[in-house]
Amino acid sequence: MPSELVIAYYDASPDTAKQEKWRAMLAPLLGPFRMVGLQDKAAEQAQIALVWSPPMGRLAELSGLQLIVSLGQGVDHLMREPDLPTSAHIVRLVDPNMSHALSQWVILNILDHYREGRQYRAYRAEKAFIQRPQIETANLSVAIYGMGAIGQVIASQLAMLGFDVHGWSRTKRDFGGQITAYHGPDGFRQLIQNCVCHVCILPLTAETEGLFSADSFNAMPKGSLFINGGRGKQVVEADLLAAIRSGQLGGAALDVFAVEPLAATHPFWDEPTITIWPHVAAQTNPDTAARQVASAIKDVLAGKLPDNLVDPTRGY
Repeated sequence: MPSELVIAYYDASPDTAKQEKWRAMLAPLLGPFRMVGLQDKAAEQAQIALVWSPPMGRLAELSGLQLIVSLGQGVDHLMREPDLPTSAHIVRLVDPNMSHALSQWVILNILDHYREGRQYRAYRAEKAFIQRPQIETANLSVAIYGMGAIGQVIASQLAMLGFDVHGWSRTKRDFGGQITAYHGPDGFRQLIQNCVCHVCILPLTAETEGLFSADSFNAMPKGSLFINGGRGKQVVEADLLAAIRSGQLGGAALDVFAVEPLAATHPFWDEPTITIWPHVAAQTNPDTAARQVASAIKDVLAGKLPDNLVDPTRGY
């Protein structure tokens, strides 16, 4: 390691305790280092940057950077930066705890929709003891768009619950077992047309921006459920709203939005069949992710390639 390891930190969230949490979790794994705010003058000495949605242009000012760690599985917040230091490797978090959390969030929303949780909560508010016919979910077709580490966890858990699970990826892959694999534009169209539940957990790239538009929603079987735990800009929000209002979609559960936080005036708030979550489906946890981050730092400082490298040409 260098004589003094300096780590620059930035997280766009208002939780100022996160920086101290990261420092405390990394200290036993790395030994002595100095953690400074990315905006501080001292950050210009940093070899490492731990960041989420940093101010545009700031990373380019840190000429000594060797590693940029995205404090989340997504890296689109970095890919929009035109002048990232070319000397720095970029890694993303691949934390099993986040995969577990996101899979729970997806399952929660699917079960809540098909077991009619919203309707029963409305009955509860009226003190009405009313039973509804149970919707049959055995072998119900679910499409998972994005079959990386998280997608495969979600798909396998849904298959264990008895759903008919189909996974879509950019290129051809074999997931084995109970998960049917699709890829490319043709595979995307097949899933859109034939599945009644659609779960997006794709990374945001030029190819996935606006992927779920009127064409996609109108091709889904009427009454389909749409769940987005990927990125907000993958959805044309006006088209999703129109599909909900027309009844083409039977419901939606959204954790991400084109602009966050979601404005109080946004029309999504007025639609009872849209479940809104404030980007909490899978939150970064230093307790479980610190070991991976420390390993990446040690590898880079030792001249090795770290795991979970991002390919800037692909955008993830």
